[in-house]
Amino acid sequence: MKKFLLTAAALVVATAVYAGDYLTNTNQSIRFLRNPARTGAIGIDGVYFNPAGTAFLGDGWHIQFNWQSPHQTRNVYSNYGPLFGANYLNPGIAEADGSFSRKFRGKVDVLIQPSLFAVYNMGDWSFQLGFGVLGGGGECKFKDGIGAFEALVGQMGMTKMGALFGGYSLNQHVDGKSFYYGVNMAAARKIGDKLSVSLGLRGIIASNHFKGAVDNITFRTIAGDIIPSDNTYVLDCKQSGFGISPIIGLDYRPNEYLNLALRYEFRTHLEVKSKAKNNDAFNALAATQPTFARYLDGAKHNADMPSIIAFGAEVSPLPYLRIDAGYNHYFDLDTKQWNTSLLKDTDEITFGVEFDITKKWEVSAGLQHTFYNQKEDNYSDMNFNLSCTSLGFGIGYKVNDNITLNASYFTSNYKDHTKPQSVGYSTYSRTNNVFGIGVDFTF
Repeated sequence: MKKFLLTAAALVVATAVYAGDYLTNTNQSIRFLRNPARTGAIGIDGVYFNPAGTAFLGDGWHIQFNWQSPHQTRNVYSNYGPLFGANYLNPGIAEADGSFSRKFRGKVDVLIQPSLFAVYNMGDWSFQLGFGVLGGGGECKFKDGIGAFEALVGQMGMTKMGALFGGYSLNQHVDGKSFYYGVNMAAARKIGDKLSVSLGLRGIIASNHFKGAVDNITFRTIAGDIIPSDNTYVLDCKQSGFGISPIIGLDYRPNEYLNLALRYEFRTHLEVKSKAKNNDAFNALAATQPTFARYLDGAKHNADMPSIIAFGAEVSPLPYLRIDAGYNHYFDLDTKQWNTSLLKDTDEITFGVEFDITKKWEVSAGLQHTFYNQKEDNYSDMNFNLSCTSLGFGIGYKVNDNITLNASYFTSNYKDHTKPQSVGYSTYSRTNNVFGIGVDFTF
């Protein structure tokens, strides 16, 4: 019972809630939402996607503002045989086989998620600055808690009361905020007319806040008597940390029709420290479980962001048409927090097309497919990632030679996963929808 109490509190919203890897958000610009294959493109958002390619922008300043509004659900459909039918205040959904199920919903709604990129070019040199949310990015709320905990409360009542057990009830909720802010600076230099290289550094600032409570636990006898439980567990834990890593880039333009790019991000070594105001009951439980001791006051744990290698290509067969493709590989097995729960590293492929309708209007669309390779144990009510195919599209409007407006929509189609349990099963599903607007300035 103690282990599952802590599992309920261990909300892991530090996983990426948008596009990308377990701990990496790749949706860093509105142009990405319009066309996820940005690694091989030349643009202001190359500060993130193709830092070497920014050297081929014209002399002067290039600044881009992005405003995204992501909305996501993380749902678990849980079944523990007939157990949920014993919740006398809120019985589950009756199934044909006599079992009972319940859907537990987690929601993330972010009104504004900003990012900023700035480039200053002078001759063969390019100097860059970028800011964005590289991991996490919102607050995930499970207002009705999770199924694993409710099941354990019911089982606790059955064990405690034996043949007198007639039902149970409880209140529970778990919320978590997670933001991994990234600030990077870089310089790129052209070597001749066709090649450029870049070198930069990115700092990651981690800021997490986990809150949860399980209280008002009661049991009912078969005679209808209500027996309250003294167990109340409260989690209130803030976590912070800082890490830094180098980034190198290469861009090659053999001719006016083709651009090739590579980016390598080194692993970010990140240690996160906890500052907690949990109640004594929670702290007593956490002290007995090393896996969950990270939520105790003063605790430290590893939260490395994996190294990434990204390849991209852009082909322009016509002056008004650009075709993009890319590949991202995340070295998750090199990070301490993931190396025991994964089968392989994560892979991602991207494809996109951009078309100039007129000199002022352009449209683009693309897709991204993310392949997760994880063990069955990596799926839990509070922490699960699903392979998905994402589709993005949008428009750009060139107000004049100095200002371009961008608007986009991005959605993800996740592959549901059902995990068998000793009794019953859990089915995991997610949705993701992102709206975005932005503006590019060149002067």
